[in-house]
Amino acid sequence: MAPRARAVVVVSSWGPRVLGEGCCLGAWPPVQPEQGSAVGHDPPSLLLAGALSVPPSLGSQSTEQAGVDQQLLLAIVGSVSVTCLTILFALLALFLIKKNFFHRRRTFTYQSGSGEETILQFNSGTLTLTRRPKPQPEPLSYPILEWEDIKFEDMIGEGNFGQVIRAMIKKDGLKMNAAIKMLKEFASENDHRDFAGELEVLCKLGHHPNIINLLGACENKGYLYIAIEYAPYGNLLDFLRKSRVLETDPAFAKEHGTASTLTSQQLLQFASDVAKGMQYLSEKQFIHRDLAARNILVGENLASKIADFGLSRGEEVYVKKTMGRLPVRWMAIESLNYSVYTTKSDVWSFGVLLWEIVSLGGTPYCGMTCAELYEKLPQGYRMEKPRNCDDEVYELMRQCWRDRPYERPPFAQISMQLIRMLEARKAYVNMALFENFTYAGIDATAEEA
Repeated sequence: MAPRARAVVVVSSWGPRVLGEGCCLGAWPPVQPEQGSAVGHDPPSLLLAGALSVPPSLGSQSTEQAGVDQQLLLAIVGSVSVTCLTILFALLALFLIKKNFFHRRRTFTYQSGSGEETILQFNSGTLTLTRRPKPQPEPLSYPILEWEDIKFEDMIGEGNFGQVIRAMIKKDGLKMNAAIKMLKEFASENDHRDFAGELEVLCKLGHHPNIINLLGACENKGYLYIAIEYAPYGNLLDFLRKSRVLETDPAFAKEHGTASTLTSQQLLQFASDVAKGMQYLSEKQFIHRDLAARNILVGENLASKIADFGLSRGEEVYVKKTMGRLPVRWMAIESLNYSVYTTKSDVWSFGVLLWEIVSLGGTPYCGMTCAELYEKLPQGYRMEKPRNCDDEVYELMRQCWRDRPYERPPFAQISMQLIRMLEARKAYVNMALFENFTYAGIDATAEEA
């Protein structure tokens, strides 16, 4: 019996095609075009076994639909392109307008202790702090000073990268003395970062009688000027050293039986004032990182005021990740070894500051190198008790210098101890037994750590 004939129907975009049994599915034999068709053959798009009925109008409908789709696509692309160009030109125009309008704005960018990029912008009396990737800025307001309201007078102090000038300013219609802090032209990026950070700290701290207070800030020709309250007696370190009458006026010292023009009560009052200021600072969760006599200012009525917040950080724990100038002789063990700073490391520095006060401005660890400090402090070495120092005061120093940070007293406790000593009115520092501590003219922040 002859084999039954089989047919395969192939549907293309133009309609079905029938292949005979002998045709291979992979090949497409020539097919005569249907009447009214302009195309001879197309590649197959679907294979069907058996008979299939497809309307002959399918091809023309597909062609018309393809044309409509192409026109729609071109219309969409054109519309999107015009919209994008319009937005681009609008953004460019807005940028140029803002650039001209905010020509007085200056931006500082630096890395904060948490590793986030921080941007400081000041304009028209408002300091804006933005930390990336935080989406929302943190506005900080400060009193703005006009350049015309500042009358510079004489130089107060000068460092490697900055200077302080006494000035007369007009604020709220009143004239007052002020100290204007500024950076030199060749200051580094780190110096600009610390300087802007100091303005941030002063804005956040607010007013306290034992912290130097911000009077205002001014931006002129791209430079930032910070105005703080004027301290007529300068910094505590120089004030203590000038009181050494054994060196400046031996006749006075012999006649009055004293080594200083200052009394034991005044020395304790200096320490008590600083402790109160540091208690306030720690309650605000700020770390000073540079607590030393040179950074304490002596104001009216010999009130001590904490200043120089360039290294301060508003964090409970700060880990320094870069090398730089640091006050090695005032640093705690954990700061020297691990670059970790907390309020407890400030407590260590306060102990060194207390030693400076008792020694009338002596240099800590004078005669020792930084390498020796790195080696001996972890082994338990501490500065000896000055001969003119009471045991109770020296014990307070030793408490501040304990190895384990959590064993050091908080500033609230230190403040209470000093207030109690002041109320006892005991000569905790015997000025007649003054030990002539030497001091060196070193740059305390020139040592690397």
